[in-house]
Amino acid sequence: MTRYEPECVDGTLYLVGDADGDRVEVGTLDDVVAAVGADTHVVEYDERQRTQPWLDAEDGQLDVDVRETATTLPHTAEFVAELRDHDMGTERYGLPERTVTFAQGLLDILDRQGAE
Repeated sequence: MTRYEPECVDGTLYLVGDADGDRVEVGTLDDVVAAVGADTHVVEYDERQRTQPWLDAEDGQLDVDVRETATTLPHTAEFVAELRDHDMGTERYGLPERTVTFAQGLLDILDRQGAE
Protein backbone atom coordinates (compact mmCIF):
# COMPACT_ATOMS: atom_id res chain seq x y z
CA MET A 1 0.00 0.00 0.00
CA THR A 2 1.48 3.30 -1.10
CA ARG A 3 1.76 5.97 1.56
CA TYR A 4 2.24 9.60 0.67
CA GLU A 5 4.74 11.50 2.77
CA PRO A 6 4.56 15.29 2.99
CA GLU A 7 7.44 17.28 1.59
CA CYS A 8 7.72 21.06 1.85
CA VAL A 9 9.82 22.83 -0.82
CA ASP A 10 10.18 26.62 -0.70
CA GLY A 11 6.96 26.91 1.31
CA THR A 12 4.90 24.67 -0.98
CA LEU A 13 3.57 21.39 0.38
CA TYR A 14 3.62 18.23 -1.75
CA LEU A 15 2.58 14.65 -1.00
CA VAL A 16 5.09 12.16 -2.41
CA GLY A 17 4.36 8.45 -2.91
CA ASP A 18 6.84 6.24 -1.08
CA ALA A 19 6.62 3.46 -3.67
CA ASP A 20 6.99 5.37 -6.92
CA GLY A 21 7.80 9.00 -6.12
CA ASP A 22 4.42 10.16 -7.45
CA ARG A 23 4.11 13.83 -6.47
CA VAL A 24 0.96 15.88 -5.85
CA GLU A 25 1.03 19.59 -5.09
CA VAL A 26 -1.16 20.53 -2.13
CA GLY A 27 -0.46 24.28 -2.04
CA THR A 28 1.53 26.63 0.11
CA LEU A 29 1.85 25.87 3.79
CA ASP A 30 0.56 29.37 4.52
CA ASP A 31 -2.61 28.61 2.51
CA VAL A 32 -3.08 25.32 4.41
CA VAL A 33 -2.92 27.25 7.69
CA ALA A 34 -5.32 29.87 6.29
CA ALA A 35 -7.78 27.14 5.27
CA VAL A 36 -7.58 25.59 8.75
CA GLY A 37 -8.09 29.03 10.24
CA ALA A 38 -5.15 29.18 12.67
CA ASP A 39 -1.62 27.95 13.35
CA THR A 40 -2.99 25.60 16.00
CA HIS A 41 -6.03 23.33 16.14
CA VAL A 42 -7.53 22.18 19.43
CA VAL A 43 -8.47 18.51 19.74
CA GLU A 44 -10.86 17.83 22.60
CA TYR A 45 -10.92 14.53 24.50
CA ASP A 46 -13.71 13.10 26.63
CA GLU A 47 -13.31 11.87 30.23
CA ARG A 48 -12.58 8.28 29.19
CA GLN A 49 -9.96 9.32 26.62
CA ARG A 50 -8.22 11.55 29.18
CA THR A 51 -7.35 8.47 31.23
CA GLN A 52 -5.01 7.16 28.52
CA PRO A 53 -1.41 7.33 29.80
CA TRP A 54 -0.04 8.52 26.44
CA LEU A 55 -2.31 11.55 26.38
CA ASP A 56 -0.92 14.65 28.08
CA ALA A 57 -4.12 16.71 28.18
CA GLU A 58 -5.33 17.16 31.75
CA ASP A 59 -7.85 19.79 30.65
CA GLY A 60 -9.13 17.51 27.90
CA GLN A 61 -7.66 19.61 25.14
CA LEU A 62 -4.55 19.20 23.07
CA ASP A 63 -3.19 22.04 20.94
CA VAL A 64 -1.91 20.66 17.64
CA ASP A 65 0.56 22.64 15.53
CA VAL A 66 -1.00 22.74 12.06
CA ARG A 67 2.29 23.39 10.20
CA GLU A 68 4.05 20.54 11.97
CA THR A 69 1.17 18.14 11.41
CA ALA A 70 0.77 19.08 7.73
CA THR A 71 4.49 18.49 7.12
CA THR A 72 4.83 15.21 9.03
CA LEU A 73 1.57 13.25 8.77
CA PRO A 74 1.55 10.67 5.94
CA HIS A 75 -1.61 10.06 3.91
CA THR A 76 -3.22 7.18 2.05
CA ALA A 77 -3.37 6.77 -1.71
CA GLU A 78 -7.15 7.10 -1.44
CA PHE A 79 -6.85 10.52 0.16
CA VAL A 80 -4.39 11.64 -2.53
CA ALA A 81 -6.76 10.36 -5.26
CA GLU A 82 -9.49 12.51 -3.71
CA LEU A 83 -7.16 15.53 -3.73
CA ARG A 84 -6.44 14.98 -7.44
CA ASP A 85 -10.15 15.48 -8.13
CA HIS A 86 -9.73 19.10 -7.00
CA ASP A 87 -7.97 21.65 -9.14
CA MET A 88 -5.22 24.00 -7.97
CA GLY A 89 -6.56 26.64 -10.39
CA THR A 90 -10.08 26.67 -8.94
CA GLU A 91 -10.63 28.73 -5.83
CA ARG A 92 -12.78 28.18 -2.77
CA TYR A 93 -12.75 30.85 -0.07
CA GLY A 94 -10.03 32.63 -2.06
CA LEU A 95 -7.69 29.63 -1.78
CA PRO A 96 -6.95 26.76 -4.21
CA GLU A 97 -9.71 24.17 -3.94
CA ARG A 98 -7.19 21.32 -3.50
CA THR A 99 -5.57 23.16 -0.61
CA VAL A 100 -8.93 23.65 1.10
CA THR A 101 -9.80 19.97 0.57
CA PHE A 102 -6.45 18.93 2.07
CA ALA A 103 -7.01 21.20 5.10
CA GLN A 104 -10.49 19.76 5.67
CA GLY A 105 -9.07 16.23 5.46
CA LEU A 106 -6.34 17.13 7.94
CA LEU A 107 -8.91 18.51 10.39
CA ASP A 108 -11.07 15.39 9.98
CA ILE A 109 -8.08 13.20 10.89
CA LEU A 110 -7.24 15.34 13.93
CA ASP A 111 -10.82 15.56 15.16
CA ARG A 112 -11.30 11.77 14.88
CA GLN A 113 -8.55 11.43 17.50
CA GLY A 114 -10.68 13.30 20.04
CA ALA A 115 -14.18 13.12 21.44
CA GLU A 116 -17.09 12.93 19.02
